[in-house]
Amino acid sequence: MAVILRSNTDLVYLPDHGFVGEEGALRILPQITRQIHRLDISHNLLGSSGTLTLFKGLSTLRLRHSSPELGLGLWGLKEVNLGMNGIDDIALDGLLAYAKKDVLLSRVLVQGNEITLEDGNVESIVNSLNGSHITSFSLVNNTSIRPEGLNRFLGLLDCPSLKSLHLSACNLPPSTSEAIVNYLTSISNSNSTHTSETSSEWKSNSKGEGRGKLRLDQSRCRNLENLELNGNHLGSEGVTKIIDAIEKDNYTITSVGLLANHALSEQITNIDDDQLPGATLDGGDPRLIDRNQENKAIEYQVHQRLPLILDRNRILTRRIRRASVRVLYPARIILNAQVNIHDNSDGDTCVNGVGSMERNKEFARGVIEDISNGVPYKGIFRLLDLPEEIVQLIVRYTSEDPWAFNDAQWTKIRRDAIDRDGLKKMYRSRVVRSRGKMIDEIKGVNREMREEWLKRNNLDKWER
Repeated sequence: MAVILRSNTDLVYLPDHGFVGEEGALRILPQITRQIHRLDISHNLLGSSGTLTLFKGLSTLRLRHSSPELGLGLWGLKEVNLGMNGIDDIALDGLLAYAKKDVLLSRVLVQGNEITLEDGNVESIVNSLNGSHITSFSLVNNTSIRPEGLNRFLGLLDCPSLKSLHLSACNLPPSTSEAIVNYLTSISNSNSTHTSETSSEWKSNSKGEGRGKLRLDQSRCRNLENLELNGNHLGSEGVTKIIDAIEKDNYTITSVGLLANHALSEQITNIDDDQLPGATLDGGDPRLIDRNQENKAIEYQVHQRLPLILDRNRILTRRIRRASVRVLYPARIILNAQVNIHDNSDGDTCVNGVGSMERNKEFARGVIEDISNGVPYKGIFRLLDLPEEIVQLIVRYTSEDPWAFNDAQWTKIRRDAIDRDGLKKMYRSRVVRSRGKMIDEIKGVNREMREEWLKRNNLDKWER
């Protein structure tokens, strides 16, 4: 049988080639050279034994192709498609154990297999996924997944790199909606570093919409942007619960698929006892809604309500990113200058008989009085002589959207701005990465470094 190898790309494309078990895996491995980074072997019959053999071989190849003795850089796969291969939990565990070591592997597709997420395997599977760099994970059309197993899976899922999770056509019943809601509104199992605030920290007022408290934990799904749940059986109540949770507590997800989610059985609406109507003519439960009513409810939630919520999240994401970029340079200039002044001063040393603190207060009062009287201030505006709280507030307003930050994000901006060692490292990195590049390429380097800065300081997503 001929093997299709697209040598002009980084893809080995081998679907429907009749690879079976361990023997099939051993036939695939010779096709994977150092130029290959994507592997599509869907619609074969590798099964559990063949999949485990394949990834043991890939682990050996990864070490060989990354050999420092030969002067070779890091090698790994970026994408693996093992759809329709008879894979079970044990094989999935082996695949993700490999993914945990291969830092380049970002996309894994195991759709249409025999994965069940049994209790004895799910914890190991999730631990490997949490430790990987996978950004897109597809379990589509794994109809044997147990609801209890999925609940456990989502309860443990805490993968910082995961951006897209596909659970469409998995026969998920309404009982799994609670686990989905808990994941979408969850707090990370690993607490972020606690940052204590000084008394001079700017505190948000009522315009901050309740965002004044410092958040000590990150959401387990903070970086999740896409969740596909199409073609399940969540029912109108499950769909509504998920959308309610996103509206109330999730400001980062921007794409959700909830189409074709009618329940297998009739849905019971939540009606208070005092609102309960009499029995129906046919003697049925008056709380039951028929399929037409359920479809109408799902249609309203998915086609009218959900798009507005996702648009809100997109707007908030753009808002925090834009404000962070705007405030970056003013913060570095002003706050570093302020640090210089404080470093060179002797605290509350008297100048002309007036302490520096009193001098600052007098200056601030004079400026405010002139502004209040409608008289332009004609002297030199000594910004850095203002009290520290006022200077920080002015810097915050240079973002043109001071309410976009919560306290934790603003603290990170301040600390990053006055971190001179960090600024020196960033400058040296920019010089190295821009060396030998054209103007347009240098702009690309600047964009990459700006994106890295946003992610490093958790300024790429809206936070409450």
